[in-house]
Amino acid sequence: MKRKNTSTTDHGGEGTSELAAFLGRGLVTVLGGLGPVHVWGPWTGRRPTDGREGKRFDPVLYDEDHAHSHAELCLMLEGRCRFSFDHQACALATGDLVICPAETAHAEAYLKSSVGYRLMWLSLSPRDPRLHVTRYSHADGFVIEHVMDLALLPAEVGQRLQLLRRLAAAPQPPDVDRLREALLTIALTLYRRLLEEGDARLDTRARLVEQAIDFVREAEGGPLSLAEVARAVQVSPNYLTVLFRTVTGTPLGRFIMAERMARAQQALRRPGASVKAVAADLGFSDPFSFSHAFKRATGCAPRVWMLRRETPPSVTSNMVS
Repeated sequence: MKRKNTSTTDHGGEGTSELAAFLGRGLVTVLGGLGPVHVWGPWTGRRPTDGREGKRFDPVLYDEDHAHSHAELCLMLEGRCRFSFDHQACALATGDLVICPAETAHAEAYLKSSVGYRLMWLSLSPRDPRLHVTRYSHADGFVIEHVMDLALLPAEVGQRLQLLRRLAAAPQPPDVDRLREALLTIALTLYRRLLEEGDARLDTRARLVEQAIDFVREAEGGPLSLAEVARAVQVSPNYLTVLFRTVTGTPLGRFIMAERMARAQQALRRPGASVKAVAADLGFSDPFSFSHAFKRATGCAPRVWMLRRETPPSVTSNMVS
């Protein structure tokens, strides 16, 4: 499976890359204007629906039960969108920041398919902190513009991430000056790293796809949904499927099925293997569904595939003739 280059410019090239423009101007400008009226979270009087127009949530990307074991921050960079927070939805506006504590259900969707928007997500996972930028437009659909890993940045970024985790878990709204300073420190550190090393080292969209590939290959048996893979790499299903195809040229769903069929072939090679048992181990509802998927992937039914492997070539030739 070939991987395509996702960087926007080469280090040392002329002009300003999209990523440099985002970090050096776009993000810093939005964060500089962050005030108490823009910050929302789980606190009484500061929930998103307390200050923004209530809306019915119509799932487009994923349902309202989407949540993580770590806190996450969502910043509206441009436009407006529906946002569901703890199963209550409203319309977010440019400059709004929503702090989602760990295990808090949240989801996004467009207000109208013709109205675009752009979001920054800051994942506060202790193991894999990450900043990524997503965009929706009627023309392009859902796109991941940038992904930046934060774990290997200087200690000052680690300190700000820890502060943000504490603020997200606190029983009262955060001090906005401390919040803004922490976010600006992260943004400016990323910008300095970009100037020193270039886009290719900083933009880790291809690495995110590799993490998705590793998760699929390491998952044990049973059906694996797009949502499960997306949750494992901390992005939504629609964004991941578009990025996966952009980077690899292969639809994520097709890749998942191909890996599942590769496991099926390994299982069918074992002595005494049966189609029924392999189908059950891989999570298919019945042997017929498994046989149909297997034939679509390999060109022949499981029993025929097993027979061909067991029959000597000369015998197979005689059978065909």
